[in-house]
Amino acid sequence: MKNILFMILLCFTCVAVKAQIPQPDPDTTAKHFLIVASIGNLQEASAGQLAAQMAKRPEVKSFGQMMVKDHGMGEQELLALARRKHIDLPPEATGGIKPDPMLKKAGANFDKLYVHNMVSGHNNTVQTFQNYATTGKDPDVKAWAQKMLPTLKMHLEHIKNIEQQLK
Repeated sequence: MKNILFMILLCFTCVAVKAQIPQPDPDTTAKHFLIVASIGNLQEASAGQLAAQMAKRPEVKSFGQMMVKDHGMGEQELLALARRKHIDLPPEATGGIKPDPMLKKAGANFDKLYVHNMVSGHNNTVQTFQNYATTGKDPDVKAWAQKMLPTLKMHLEHIKNIEQQLK
């Protein structure tokens, strides 16, 4: 009887020890990158819609329209890639994202505030995509980041030029 109890205890101990050993995690970097990219796409597109409606300067309106078009297409590609890779993105990262509430209240300062936000946002976005494009582990997600990077860099240069015009 003691031997049986000892064997049962030994089995439970082995199971408990195994449960405490950290199991290798799948690469969550790709999922994290896609979440960040999706939120960025949606923010840029929704702020772009606002700019297309509220901006005073034609070049700011035009840039807003480009944001809606380019980031809208980028979001569709991102979602298709996530589906192919079986990466579930949380609903918070795929819908209902609105532009900065301060933009709606900016009044006569809308153009300046929007341009400032776009320069800052695109600096961060280019850096995020550049990092994943060079160090990302998932080859499909990495290829998508590399494909999107030239467009994002063009957006950054374009908005920096507009910023110079506003000074």
